[in-house]
Amino acid sequence: MPHPVIETLFEQLEAALRKPARPLFANEAPVYIYGAGNVGKDVFRLLTGQGIRVAAFLDRMAKPGATWQEIPILLPNDQAISASEKKRAHVVIGIFNYEAEIPPIQKLLISLGYERVSSFLDLHDQFASGLGDRYWLTSRAFYRDQKEQITAGYELFSDEASRALYADVLRFRFSKNYEALPAPNLGDQYFPAGLPSWPSPIRFVDCGAFDGDTLRQLRDHQLQIEAIAAFEPDPVNFQKLSQSAESLAANPAITACLFPCGVSSATTQIRFSSGRGTSSCASENGDTMIQCVALDEALAAFRPNVIKMDIEGAEYDAMLGARRTIERHRPGLAICVYHRPEHLWAIPLLAKAWLPGGRHYLRAHAHNTFELIYYWIP
Repeated sequence: MPHPVIETLFEQLEAALRKPARPLFANEAPVYIYGAGNVGKDVFRLLTGQGIRVAAFLDRMAKPGATWQEIPILLPNDQAISASEKKRAHVVIGIFNYEAEIPPIQKLLISLGYERVSSFLDLHDQFASGLGDRYWLTSRAFYRDQKEQITAGYELFSDEASRALYADVLRFRFSKNYEALPAPNLGDQYFPAGLPSWPSPIRFVDCGAFDGDTLRQLRDHQLQIEAIAAFEPDPVNFQKLSQSAESLAANPAITACLFPCGVSSATTQIRFSSGRGTSSCASENGDTMIQCVALDEALAAFRPNVIKMDIEGAEYDAMLGARRTIERHRPGLAICVYHRPEHLWAIPLLAKAWLPGGRHYLRAHAHNTFELIYYWIP
């Protein structure tokens, strides 16, 4: 039987899905897009494809005379936009990332005189097929058939803070209301305050090592390091990772191995979009081919006691490729669960099936439920 908290959330979801959607663009109000980055440009392409004319982009970093595809890019308080124009206008926030806190942007625009402001989530709610799934963001109808699994996910967590966060994340996804979200724990990703410490000395597997940022955290937390195996398939990122690891190589007590590979359920080659920093990822339209490995095959004798995964949606498959390693050595886990909507519960439930006992936690380390991490600690 669903937990009362989850039951209430699904009642709210059903009510929201039954409520007739109010068309976002039902009149001739001038439309502005706040944010001229990649998401803002995706919003522009969607709106123009729907026959909706965009008057301008609004961007706090706009330069005088800036345009994109002949559309002006203006400061939000640009004097060219009259008070009456702002009052009639409809501003769509074209921002969806881990850095930008959306409610302050909404309040800023309203304070400047823009009376109608819609978030990217509002837009996605009506144009989900046109915008496509993005990280955890998908059509709300997706969750209708997931109640049993979602309930099991809620019940496995070991502390009230994790259960409350799990429920708040679902409330946010179901309602698209940013006010449902608690403040994230910024700055302590993978080493959250209040959770039991990682084992020492640490034998650390870093899947999605980027430029060595987590390795630097290991050093900054002054953990005793015995061995590191780091995987990073993007060539630019890997070069930076290698440079970051040089200080580790100077210590003869530390074994450090770096692999220019991705991690998956099997050892194979896949297409990959490179050169995108933290967002480099597997893609059918990728510009290069990369080697992927299963941890069970690549690290047969490594004996890890902590495994971290931040691999742009490949986490579930990578865990499948590490099952023997996880069951045999019972390492602590720090796994990103925000790249796909179902990862929020599917990854913790997979870990629970393989790892009897231990403690399960959930923590958010960025805005908008990005950098949402599942922790299992022996």
